[in-house]
Amino acid sequence: MRTELEFVPLQLNAMSLNLGVKSPLLALRKPARTIPFGPTGLADILQGFRLFAGSMDVMAPSIAEAARRLLRTEGTTLFVPENLLNEGNKLRLAISDGIPKLIHEPLIEKGTNDRILVENLCQIGGREPEIDICWIPAAPESIERMWSIWVAQIHDLMVAGYPGCSGCGGPGSEGEWDEMASRARMRVK
Repeated sequence: MRTELEFVPLQLNAMSLNLGVKSPLLALRKPARTIPFGPTGLADILQGFRLFAGSMDVMAPSIAEAARRLLRTEGTTLFVPENLLNEGNKLRLAISDGIPKLIHEPLIEKGTNDRILVENLCQIGGREPEIDICWIPAAPESIERMWSIWVAQIHDLMVAGYPGCSGCGGPGSEGEWDEMASRARMRVK
């Protein structure tokens, strides 16, 4: 198989002119081959990723809602397992630094090892709470992993300017939270 190569002059762009390039550059060009590909549109390509979807996709809205609830509530208490007390205090300081208008950042207290609880707002792991609590089910052995995901969401929201901005809370942040529908979605998965 023989591939022919040809040299072609490139167009000068504004950047190359600003860099003081005086003459056109020569580039090596290899003829391209078109390879047929099944999916034809963006939606078709994205459907291929459904195989990789997991339980985190179903939990993502609840994780975001739990993060939003923590960030927009003053003076609440965050109960964490003993092994996450230091991380809880780091989060408290990050919230204090990230949201200066917040007068009373959450208090951090030692809780049980099977859950993370923001008093009267949200819960990660543990037994299913009342319907007014945003709940993210998690096995006790995955609490640290869920903590990391939740804290990353909290940091992302703070960087976006939440809660002091309009529309930066992510999908579902503008409407009323439907906890019953959220739990139903997680049960189906």
